[in-house]
Amino acid sequence: MKTYLSNPMRITQSPHNRKFLDKIQNPQIAALTAVIAGIMITFACSKGMYLTALLTLIGLLLAFPKVLLMLYDRFEQMIRHYKYSPVLLMGIAIGFVIGLLLILTVEPAQAQFFNRTQTWMTGAIPGIDTGLVALIFNVLRALFVIYLGIGLVKVIQSARNDDDWQQMARTPLILVVTVTMGDILAGIITGAV
Repeated sequence: MKTYLSNPMRITQSPHNRKFLDKIQNPQIAALTAVIAGIMITFACSKGMYLTALLTLIGLLLAFPKVLLMLYDRFEQMIRHYKYSPVLLMGIAIGFVIGLLLILTVEPAQAQFFNRTQTWMTGAIPGIDTGLVALIFNVLRALFVIYLGIGLVKVIQSARNDDDWQQMARTPLILVVTVTMGDILAGIITGAV
């Protein structure tokens, strides 16, 4: 039996894995994968799934590291020819992509906590004013947001003063977990899951 461990502390790749990695870097396979990923990205963008398209593109680039390095080398040569900093331009490009992604995926704000429970409550009790139910749940959400804001300010202030900010962060974190679990349990109890 052949072992592929030359050093007990270092694990090397078997020849079978190397052959597979070399085969996957084949230009024909890379081109076919790029076409399939292009179709997926186009479909995702047409359906408004911009994050899926971005993750597909990132996955494609990570699947073919040689192509990624070749593209980066060409980009760096071009940028150095025009005497720009490649790191600065890459930062600007990444910022632009993230900003574009945020702009394209922004939707109107909708409540996430106790939304289904609020919907259940308006239909469960006949004759109840929907405005009153909305007011009650919005007050609960507002108190939650105000408490989190105050807790965040305290955590930042204690971190700036070199105090134990982790101890200060536990209480707001426990509140977030408690409210999330309360929302899940309320959905289970009301059947609005």
